[in-house]
Amino acid sequence: MRRLALFVLLCAALAGCGVLGDIADLQTRLTDAGFSSVSTNHSSTNGVDRVDVSATAQDETKVPDDVAEIVWDTYPRHVDELSVSVNGIYGNYTEDELRATFGERGVTEKADDDADVGRTIVTWLIVAAVVFVLFVIGVIVLIVFLVRRTRRRRMPPPFYPHQ
Repeated sequence: MRRLALFVLLCAALAGCGVLGDIADLQTRLTDAGFSSVSTNHSSTNGVDRVDVSATAQDETKVPDDVAEIVWDTYPRHVDELSVSVNGIYGNYTEDELRATFGERGVTEKADDDADVGRTIVTWLIVAAVVFVLFVIGVIVLIVFLVRRTRRRRMPPPFYPHQ
């Protein structure tokens, strides 16, 4: 059971590698914009994509709206909700609020790949099940072959009556 859980985790991790790269790029852009101690997270729960950003700034004029604009204009993943914290000042935004405040996105949004991740996991589970069944069949054939071979070798010694 642990192997199956590890396998599912591995499939999910491989499917999420693109998101990790986009998150790393976002952190770099925020650092280049003058923010430090940047922490970003993208999560998807029940089809709602949420991005959380926490950062500090030496410039006291930097506010959560500055971070929200960078995320909206440069982060290529879908954003339904955005939560920002800059120097302890919080801002929460919905997709509609971001669109109303900053206009249309400045980046082409990548397709939402939640369905692709599910299909990938199911495909790999099917492949793993087929490989496992073939392995079990191979072990059974090997056992039958070895048992039959040892039975042939165990012929009783010929009986020679005493004369």
